[in-house]
Amino acid sequence: MTKQDIDDVVSRFAAPAVTSVSEGARDLMHQIIAASPAPAPAKSRKRLGLRVALPAGALLAAGAVAATAWVFPAQPASALSIKQEGGYYVIEIKDLYANPKVYEQELRRVGLDITLRVRPATAAYERLIRPVRPDYTYIKEIKSILPPGPCHNQSGCAVGVKIPKDFSGTATIDVFRQAQPGEKYESITEFNAKGEPMHCVRYLNKRVSDVLAMLKERGVRVNEYFDSTLVGRDDGTARLESVPGDWHVDGGALTEPGVAFLSVSKDPMPQEKITFLNEKSLRAYGCPIV
Repeated sequence: MTKQDIDDVVSRFAAPAVTSVSEGARDLMHQIIAASPAPAPAKSRKRLGLRVALPAGALLAAGAVAATAWVFPAQPASALSIKQEGGYYVIEIKDLYANPKVYEQELRRVGLDITLRVRPATAAYERLIRPVRPDYTYIKEIKSILPPGPCHNQSGCAVGVKIPKDFSGTATIDVFRQAQPGEKYESITEFNAKGEPMHCVRYLNKRVSDVLAMLKERGVRVNEYFDSTLVGRDDGTARLESVPGDWHVDGGALTEPGVAFLSVSKDPMPQEKITFLNEKSLRAYGCPIV
């Protein structure tokens, strides 16, 4: 795959928000995975499609910060609680499965032109909070609240969000939560990323039968394959329901809890490329190189 191919894929990801992991979306993610390991999220980058979850009921815990004044105390039926602290609105989501209109109404009550979207995502991106403007540029003024201690997710472990009281303009805050069984992810990454079931496992170039066994041990099944030599075609020939066990794996990701796809090819990649990609991914995901 050429750099131009990758640039074309990334430009397509920068389109309006992805609302489901469609076959075409999987194809695009597959192309990126087959080319190189997915990097950790960068706040300075524009919004990427198929990236990104929060454990149900645990997002934006207000206990991480001390309240000084309640703006909109949470009632039993409230989806949000909003309070003021040090020049910020500090927001806690009480119901991660509320109708988005409920979030909007409660934010408007304190004068915030904010759209809050809670989306299911793969484990590596649980607790990612991403505020963007209408042109998808990242909003630095809106802060994630991070807890003390280590984090086991690729994207960090935000427990809250702070919005300046003098914030002006329109914004969308994507909050990524844990997916329910059978729920499709709206954001994914490689399954060897930090927080994913194959974290730090050197699976590249191994036979399909071996990788299937590794995934099965971790409670993951594979329901589709993509022939990396055919990805990019519009005729659907790259997508396969099954492949021989002696084909080689050059990528993979989960599309819903316990379900993954594999990027495969009949012929193995050159060893020098495997060595390069392994070291690159191991560094990116905090794994030992040796």
